Amino acid sequence: MIFDYGALYGVGGMEIVPFGSFSGLNPYRIPNLKIECYDVYTNKTPSGPYRAPTASQAAFAVESQMDLLARALEMDPFEFRLENAVAEGDTMVTGTPFPKIGFKEALERMRKYLAKRGKLEGENRGRGVACGFWAPASGAAGANVNVNADGTVALVVGSVDISGTRTTLAQIVAEELGIPFENVSVVTGDTETAPFSIPSVGSMITRSLAPPVCQACQDVKDQLCRKAAQQLEVKRKDVEFAHGRVQVKGMPEKYVSLADLARGIAHFPGENPITGRGSSKGLQQSPVFTVEVADVEVDKETGKVKVLSYIAAQDVGLAINPTLVEGQIQGAVAQGIGWALSENCIFHKGVMQNATLLDYRMPTAADVPFVDTLLVEVSFDASPFGIRGVGEPPIVPSLATIANAIHSATGVRLKELPMTPEAILNRIKTQGKNKQ
Repeated sequence: MIFDYGALYGVGGMEIVPFGSFSGLNPYRIPNLKIECYDVYTNKTPSGPYRAPTASQAAFAVESQMDLLARALEMDPFEFRLENAVAEGDTMVTGTPFPKIGFKEALERMRKYLAKRGKLEGENRGRGVACGFWAPASGAAGANVNVNADGTVALVVGSVDISGTRTTLAQIVAEELGIPFENVSVVTGDTETAPFSIPSVGSMITRSLAPPVCQACQDVKDQLCRKAAQQLEVKRKDVEFAHGRVQVKGMPEKYVSLADLARGIAHFPGENPITGRGSSKGLQQSPVFTVEVADVEVDKETGKVKVLSYIAAQDVGLAINPTLVEGQIQGAVAQGIGWALSENCIFHKGVMQNATLLDYRMPTAADVPFVDTLLVEVSFDASPFGIRGVGEPPIVPSLATIANAIHSATGVRLKELPMTPEAILNRIKTQGKNKQ
């Protein structure tokens, strides 16, 4: 694999080229494998991380080849992938075995969906399938949980919310403390006031913050139990925290609510404020697989592609907030459609020729169909609640999904991106001449 890296090395301190090698090839069992990766310096704008960096390009090549192999073997492209898909215990490209994964579950879920939907009908229409892999990481982070005098709770973190993570973290606090979601607020502080948090990148905020948030909640519950044991005149070991209150074990009618325990903070001279603290180092990477299918229609007179429908099935571990998870998948697919069909940086002698949005063609609402999402939940044991990273994996196979759909509709295989109307039309004409 040879990547055009631009003029500078490691923008942001990241060496991203190896990501593509394992992401592109990890979905399938390949007994004999040797990978060589190169990043080439060119007189272009420096490269940097962009949603699953280098993985989409690698998957475009590998998944296009998978389609060609399937057709050469006269096999259905979907069944060919299912037959060769990796499972728990199979060896990764890196040589380590896969932990529990939901790749085959995602494939089976997609197969059932397509069977119910039926075959694609119509002239110049085609259906394409592709699979993608990404392994979101996590990093060190801290969290504080403060119990307010009215019984509500404030979570203080340092992560920036760019994808609804504050809502997800509030849900975790509410679940851990057994209180209504409405009783939890999330405060995002800066580096001067909030606990340390990794940057909001890499599909890893929820996974990175969940452990310290859970620890902080456990700290709060322990403090509440010690305080309640004194009021209930029993030993600490004889009480338990459940359903937003501290109760005597085996005697749930004897309890003190969280609100009652918190109320003492406000009375002069006041009782000890209850503040839970948590911190965590980075967790094991969470392998994520996604299976995507696109139906397209190609105008053979102009080469224009219309994406009729798009379906994405992804193993998300646990969808703490399904709506936000679906939004992440749909947003990634929209980016992928733009990358596949129109987005391109055009250079001439090192100078970018389309440096404004007047010339850089991004997809609009007219170009992106509603993206159906199939959430597959196979728990990942190394994360709290079994969650996996979500945001990056959906863009990995989307370029190849569109390319394979275009091939299904027209019979032509495009090997370069973007697949613009001009490129498609030229390829159709060239193929027609070769047949004559």
